[in-house]
Amino acid sequence: MAKTYELVRKIAVLGGHEGGTTKELNIVRWGFMPPQIDIRRWKEGEPSKGITLNDAESRKLLEALHQELTNVNTGTACPEV
Repeated sequence: MAKTYELVRKIAVLGGHEGGTTKELNIVRWGFMPPQIDIRRWKEGEPSKGITLNDAESRKLLEALHQELTNVNTGTACPEV
């Protein structure tokens, strides 16, 4: 199977095990689409399940995370499930 993606830039490893499966935040180009923010599991250098976000979706996620983390710091966030 031909490789249909290009890992444009690694931003951060969010979790997982070095040398095993990792959860990463990257910029990835899928096929001929423009590069986009990608949050996904990677195993042995190959992509697994995850999501790709366009610019508008990335900004909404950033705003939502900022709001939630601000609420956590003020004690008004929803309790963990």
